[in-house]
Amino acid sequence: MATPIHVAIAVLSGTTGGPATYGRRLVTALDAQSELRVTVLTDAPAHFEHTNADIVHVPMRGGFDRLRWQHLAVPRELRRLRPDVYHDTKNALPRRLAVPAVVTVHDLAYYTRPETFGFASRWFLRRATRDAARRAAGVIVPSEATATDVRRYFSQCQDRLAVVPHGIDPAPTIAPEARNEVRARLRLPQHYVLHVGTIQARKNVDLVIAGVRELRRRGHPHRAVIVGRKGWLADSAVAEIERDDTALWLPHLSATDLATVYAEAGAFVSPSAYEGFGFAVADALAAGVPTVIANVSSLPELCGDAAVRLDDLSAAAVTSALTTIVDDAALTTDLRERGRARAAEFSWARCAAQHADVYRKVAATAAIA
Repeated sequence: MATPIHVAIAVLSGTTGGPATYGRRLVTALDAQSELRVTVLTDAPAHFEHTNADIVHVPMRGGFDRLRWQHLAVPRELRRLRPDVYHDTKNALPRRLAVPAVVTVHDLAYYTRPETFGFASRWFLRRATRDAARRAAGVIVPSEATATDVRRYFSQCQDRLAVVPHGIDPAPTIAPEARNEVRARLRLPQHYVLHVGTIQARKNVDLVIAGVRELRRRGHPHRAVIVGRKGWLADSAVAEIERDDTALWLPHLSATDLATVYAEAGAFVSPSAYEGFGFAVADALAAGVPTVIANVSSLPELCGDAAVRLDDLSAAAVTSALTTIVDDAALTTDLRERGRARAAEFSWARCAAQHADVYRKVAATAAIA
């Protein structure tokens, strides 16, 4: 029997957001890949105790400590572990790597929508990703849209590029009494339009709120429920939240509470100017929530015909799309069914198998060299 390929995977899992979700789900799904031996380097060991992976705790205090974590702590562990392949799950690689590396580039928003980032963060993210794309033996992206952007900005790595869509978790079944408890505790409106994600400029959360406000002016009872912490350049969205009682802002929710908030929503809207995949949209599809998306980047690719696409990125377009849904019961039912069916097409098992293919290719190429 062949010796398993030893893959060390770095996952910053103590934070919120798509990369952390991806890292946790990937390591779990890799359990089925018997030809791999997986070691996870993480700031949150408890998130991986249910897996078969070896776990190395690499503490990270947040903020600028990410640089120490990335370029000092992780390389120190890699020198000790001596894996066959190293996989960084968040757009960057440590310096002075002695093992062949794979990097996941989730998106290039700091290239395609630079105005939605501060100068310092934009400069840092561009430099880190450019360096990783140059040095990585394998570059994984979650969508064809992101692959197109990577080819545009880093043409030298196109022969090392692999498009591997994320999986989508099935929506959990929640007992009616549990849903009622969450609804009462969070004071959820009876009818609401949902948006989930970090509140930052490119997400266009202000358009969701303004669009729902106009929907209410036309006589519909809906409010906007906004779930997510405050992020980059969020002033416009926060101003819309604070303007009147149109929006209910819930900065932090447990996984159980969030599942209920999805399940109870009348519609979900993502007018995001750019996504690399779109986990929040994926979860809406899986929950059977009628979904409205921006017709840009990865979102049409993710949703197929299971979502209503905005004509443009404006509050008026959001109002128009929502009116179409709330005024048409047959369309609402159809979107619920299409969303669940579309989400079921994205499998973490397939995602893990395709990652394993990349690891094998990188390990084999390194062995030949």
